[in-house]
Amino acid sequence: MSTDLLGSPLSADERAVMDVYTALKALAGRDLPPCAAANVRAALVAVAVAVSDLALDYEHLTDLTC
Repeated sequence: MSTDLLGSPLSADERAVMDVYTALKALAGRDLPPCAAANVRAALVAVAVAVSDLALDYEHLTDLTC
């Protein structure tokens, strides 16, 4: 992904936020111990707020069981 939802190029910081978001989504899809899974989902929700606020991506986290 090289642009946000408005078509503007991503800055290095925005790319870093998207990298974290993508990594957390991947972790949330794995079979983690319950305590780790809950904390990964909590972290994903917090990062998803930043991703949405920056108009980098938009999706319903309920699709990811969050």
